[in-house]
Amino acid sequence: MSDTETKTVKATVKRDFTDAGSEKRFTAGTTIEVTAGELENYSAAGLVEAVADDTGEPAKTGRTRS
Repeated sequence: MSDTETKTVKATVKRDFTDAGSEKRFTAGTTIEVTAGELENYSAAGLVEAVADDTGEPAKTGRTRS
């Protein structure tokens, strides 16, 4: 990935809405790709929810088993 590419993340739309700045329309129940900044804004407004990583691996906690 080059430095000029913007990384996107998947999110599920919780309700229909139109982004006021870009005028993009989103439909509830769909999965979209957004930038990290868009995800933060939409999540704060309660409009989307991040999709869990689909690798099937458990999240790393930083703890080791003894």
